[in-house]
Amino acid sequence: MNKLQRRGLAVGLWALAGCAWAQQALPEASGMPDTSGGVAAECPVLLQEAEAHFEQGRQASSARRWKEAQPLLSNASGGFLKVAAACPSVAVQANRQGDRATTELKLVEAAISHQGECLPRFDKALDLDIRAAAAKSEKGDPVEVERLLAEAEMTWREAVAVCQSPHREKAEKSLAATVKVRTANAELLSAGPACDAAWKNATALIDYAKVAWRDKRWDDAAMLYGKAVMAWEGAVDKCPGTRQQQAQRKVEQTQTDAHNAEFCGPLWDGATDLSQRLKGGSGGLSATEKDLLSMKAEVAWRDAAGQCLGSPQNLARSNADALARERGTPLPANAQALYGSRKPVPVSEPVAVKTSVVPAVTASVVAATAVAPVAKLTEPAAATSRKEGPAQATFVAGDTTYRGNFTMDPKSGVVSGTGSVEWANGERFSGTLVDGRRHGRGRFSWVGGQWYEGDWADDRAVGQGVIQYPGGNRYEGAVVDGEPSGRGTLVFASGDRYTGDFVRGLFHGQGRYAWTNGNRYDGAWNLGKKHGHGRLSWASGDAWEGEFRDDLRTESGRNIAVAAH
Repeated sequence: MNKLQRRGLAVGLWALAGCAWAQQALPEASGMPDTSGGVAAECPVLLQEAEAHFEQGRQASSARRWKEAQPLLSNASGGFLKVAAACPSVAVQANRQGDRATTELKLVEAAISHQGECLPRFDKALDLDIRAAAAKSEKGDPVEVERLLAEAEMTWREAVAVCQSPHREKAEKSLAATVKVRTANAELLSAGPACDAAWKNATALIDYAKVAWRDKRWDDAAMLYGKAVMAWEGAVDKCPGTRQQQAQRKVEQTQTDAHNAEFCGPLWDGATDLSQRLKGGSGGLSATEKDLLSMKAEVAWRDAAGQCLGSPQNLARSNADALARERGTPLPANAQALYGSRKPVPVSEPVAVKTSVVPAVTASVVAATAVAPVAKLTEPAAATSRKEGPAQATFVAGDTTYRGNFTMDPKSGVVSGTGSVEWANGERFSGTLVDGRRHGRGRFSWVGGQWYEGDWADDRAVGQGVIQYPGGNRYEGAVVDGEPSGRGTLVFASGDRYTGDFVRGLFHGQGRYAWTNGNRYDGAWNLGKKHGHGRLSWASGDAWEGEFRDDLRTESGRNIAVAAH
């Protein structure tokens, strides 16, 4: 006999003894015979039985054994009601206990409904949404995507009908999102075979062009991108709605790629080759030979900047500016004529495309734009008396301006000190230069609004710092070469937040991602995706814990429901 059974037996014996005592004592006390009947005589026993059922039901409920708790609490509620009706002397107590039993019973019934009706539909609908998203991202058949979305919509509607708050509100929100995606997919279905064929042809040409680009077969890449432009234009004519708008954007993007393959790629290769020779093989060169190689590389980058479009144009210009700052002397007037490309600039350029926005997670400081100058400065006449020690001064070298407490080595022309360095393209550094290289604390700002403030070591952004991105995202933590690497926190403009390990700007290692709606993920990451063991928690307290693969849940896991109280 267990402890609970022994307790129940003792309570029962006590109740029987109390009932017998009451039957003997009551006539003597009142002087009248007992006319209350059999039910009234059993009041203490009935009350104790109801209380025992209530206690057993509460214990089962606390242990989340809902199906076991339900009949116990139902019996307790009925027992208290019977006692309250038959026993006036304990009616108040019985009613109070009955209300408690009824409240607990409702919670248990809600938990049973949640476990058996709501959660299964939640999980099924989420799984369907994920499968539909995967099929869509893999350019799957829109008919199959429609089937998955239709089933997901139906399941979300069932969840709205059976779930209680707050899960009902979550189901309603998810239902609206699924309906929206299904509406967009309906446009793909209504586009017809002509639209699909044009879209597939354009996509295939882009894939072939990328292979040619990767192999540096520039003529082939330019030809394939040019044909892809025509294919996308065909899609614009044949596709309706948002798909037509997407095809128009593809036209503009592919025009830029075709132009860069023909006019930018070959020049980029030449400039890259010269820069690598300057960086890796300049040990045996004299100072004059190094300067000559630097000038040739700068001219090559400026040629590329003149003929590239989009992001490559900005990066080529930054590389050229960096070489000029490192050399410390401007290009000779005839340098462009001596070392420049003979390839003519096209008369008419394709539609201009906005430079790409830095991604929210992988945005980083471009090393080529962050090279500190090692300049042989030509000082203004008024500043010549300030060479001997730090003083507030302004030095100008080519397109670079120095303001602050700087000193210049009269032999090497190397600048050291603290202040600000400004370039003609709008970039700016505020901090400390040691032998012409950023070292210590400092802040580098780009024209587009991005900036980094933190530790510098030998001209590299390494250590602890803050990166503010143009879109409003903000990172604070460890950096390597201006990229989030190590432990840090990235706060998105939306309010979402990730705290954990980074590698080259990507979530990698262990970390927590918290959404503004209260959901969060704690666990392993691999190159920006949930991968490994982790726990996905919803704002309600429910969770799923197990193995993730490529951002998706696997079959190796379990649902964890919040305890009902």
